[in-house]
Amino acid sequence: MPRLFATLFGLCFTFVVVTAFAQHGEAILEGRLLAPCCWTQTLDIHESPLATELRTEIHGRLDQGESVETIEEDLVARYGERIRAIPKGRDPRVAVTFASASVMLLSAIGLLWLWRRWTRPRTAPAAPRAVRHDEYDARLDDELRELDHP
Repeated sequence: MPRLFATLFGLCFTFVVVTAFAQHGEAILEGRLLAPCCWTQTLDIHESPLATELRTEIHGRLDQGESVETIEEDLVARYGERIRAIPKGRDPRVAVTFASASVMLLSAIGLLWLWRRWTRPRTAPAAPRAVRHDEYDARLDDELRELDHP
């Protein structure tokens, strides 16, 4: 059974990591840059002629084989650092990926602990302890017997 948990955890972890990092470069870049016409929305959601033109340019340049970093640096050179929606070197998606992986790891450990606890053989119940009768208990028993049978 521990192998099953390890396999399931490995598959889930792989899915999270691959999903997080396997996004197409175009979508990543468009989500990292602001539309320079209004500076309020990123290129991936903004609808304006300039945003559409920049999306088309990014798509064409990626199809020609340019790297995401080269295109981003070129757009920063044209429009300034203000075009970056996320400061260079700080991508919160990485933190989300690691947080998700950590939660999955802790969940797997918790499930393994529960499974081991549930499948552990039960021990025989302990024998009841002998009741120690001291002088007061004996005296109380005698008095109660006298009350029951006068």
